[in-house]
Amino acid sequence: MPIDRVRLSHVLIRRIVIPRTPNDQQNVRLTVRPLATEDLDGYIAYFTRPSKADAERMGLAIDRVPSPTRLRSDLEAMIAAPLDRLRTFVLAWCIDGKAIGHSSLKDIVPGDFGSIHLHMWRADLRGKGYGPRLFCLSALDFYERFNLKRIICEPKADNPMANRMLKKIGFPLVLTHVAASSELSVVCELNRYEILRDVAERYAVAHAE
Repeated sequence: MPIDRVRLSHVLIRRIVIPRTPNDQQNVRLTVRPLATEDLDGYIAYFTRPSKADAERMGLAIDRVPSPTRLRSDLEAMIAAPLDRLRTFVLAWCIDGKAIGHSSLKDIVPGDFGSIHLHMWRADLRGKGYGPRLFCLSALDFYERFNLKRIICEPKADNPMANRMLKKIGFPLVLTHVAASSELSVVCELNRYEILRDVAERYAVAHAE
């Protein structure tokens, strides 16, 4: 079965299996799960050793990024903390069980609201069609895990891949404004998308086979 878990009233999908090209022998297994200790090296390298182009694309303020030691300490504390104490939570994006990116949920108000961010660590996997599926899995997980009513996503307005992906899925663009999208971001023009649960559910189900 391509879908591991589906509840019809509130669809929760934790895995999607995607056929590879005809030349490949197996399917690509896309999953999301809470960030784990074994994922930290990839996460830390992504933020502490970005290319100039990547930093510019995502609006990363290099001078605000903590040291690798501090990042690791903060992430280990997040992993160990109970959910009701968290204001930030991270899901690893995995292909065939290996972490290749993440979605973070920030400004969490349990039972109400969160702001989702998306990051594909590996440049060679960008533009392959994995991001939309992994993003929708993450949004559905966050809605369920924190019993949320609303999630927004605010990529840099001139980040072509993120904006194209969110529009492709069908999330509505509701606002363009100038702000910093996180504590690690520069002040810049942002596009705000409403990450509607039913839109994420429809996309995940439609692309599950």
